[in-house]
Amino acid sequence: MNKENLIKENDRIATALKKVSGSFGKIICVVDNKKKLLGVITAGDIRRAILAGNDSKDSIKKIYNKNVSYIFENEIANKKFVRSKFSNKEINQSIFYVPVVDENKKVKNILTTERIVELMENKNLRQKKKKKLPKVLIVGGAGYIGSVLCKKLLKKNYTVKIVDKVLYDKNVISNFIKNKNFSFDKVDICDLNTQINVIRDIDVVVFLAEIVGDPACNARPEDALKTNYLSISSMAQLCSHLGISKFIYTSSCSVYGLDKQNKLLTEKSDLNPISHYARMKIMSEKALLSNKNDIFKPTIFRLGTVFGPSLRNRFDLVVNTMAKNAYYDKKINLHGGEQWRPNIHVEDVAEGIITSIKSSQKKVGNKIFNLSSDKSNFKIKDIAFAAKKIFKKSKINIVKSMVDPRNYRVSSKKFFYSSGFKAKKTINKAYKDFEKIFRNNKNFNPDKKIFSNIKVLSDK
Repeated sequence: MNKENLIKENDRIATALKKVSGSFGKIICVVDNKKKLLGVITAGDIRRAILAGNDSKDSIKKIYNKNVSYIFENEIANKKFVRSKFSNKEINQSIFYVPVVDENKKVKNILTTERIVELMENKNLRQKKKKKLPKVLIVGGAGYIGSVLCKKLLKKNYTVKIVDKVLYDKNVISNFIKNKNFSFDKVDICDLNTQINVIRDIDVVVFLAEIVGDPACNARPEDALKTNYLSISSMAQLCSHLGISKFIYTSSCSVYGLDKQNKLLTEKSDLNPISHYARMKIMSEKALLSNKNDIFKPTIFRLGTVFGPSLRNRFDLVVNTMAKNAYYDKKINLHGGEQWRPNIHVEDVAEGIITSIKSSQKKVGNKIFNLSSDKSNFKIKDIAFAAKKIFKKSKINIVKSMVDPRNYRVSSKKFFYSSGFKAKKTINKAYKDFEKIFRNNKNFNPDKKIFSNIKVLSDK
């Protein structure tokens, strides 16, 4: 029996926290000096204890679960439960790991319910064996990226909780509400009580909530400070304190700002933010990494400009805006055009995040990655001419004044080498998808304010 799966009741909470970290759904058996089973302790037990005011130096004696299921190893061999505190009904319930004991209740093993079925029925179920998946909290999950991520996670049988104020499209949540693995809290993550309440039984936090861009930040400066920095900082401290190992945060390639030399920028390149939004992103990155410890190991993604259809569409992003204008106005206004931008499809962003969830902390923990498509570093004018090829009736209107001076190209090779992930979807594919959406939905109105962050925030 691996010593890492055993603990004594006088051991500290901090010791238990280290033992359960990194394995979702894991139990630690609490034993006496002769390794006799006294109970079990889980990550949820530990977090509830810390939130209740227990110190990490306190013993686990008062917090572990003494009323637990267990199986006698000889009854597995005999294929009949008599004295075991376990029933066939529990196989399909929330219980996942079960201690196996000898006649003296000395812990001999810990088995999954699937493995118990194999042994009891002499069936080789390993091809159908389910892996314990983490419970994922998506902060800002009703938004442009979050809604796509939630759909993909639920399809893969993850348990997902969304926390969102739902400022934009109120109908997004209806896509998930009937799924038994989904839950939703319409609350403000800036509230500290909310953070404590939603984090109790979570394994992974994906923090997407933000007020995007300088115009939106200028429209709601206090909310921007709370959402884009203060809430992330406090959430990071809370997760670090509770021993939640995976915290995935979406920063932005805007932190690179203006690169006059047009170099291919990596995560080691100098930061040159030219907006308040980008400066807050850097502040948040630093806040996250300042809270890292042996357990809490955040992953930071610097996203390229995101594009493509979503369950909650946005038409205030470069590619999406050009698609809308090309189809409905037959005109694409091109301001400047020589500026470089990295780009990535919203579905690729979601897949990148899922890859990070599945990856070991050794590969992705305490690291910053550019997350974009290396094949989609384009000048703004190239994005416009690509739109014209799909929307053939449109014309390009070149405006000499440059509204946005940002200029940067980025490499996402670091994340590829760490995880094997590579963005696949192209801008042309997004244009074709938008054209189909517009053509098949005659009453679709992309100018509704719910499709523009700045319009919604300006009206609040």
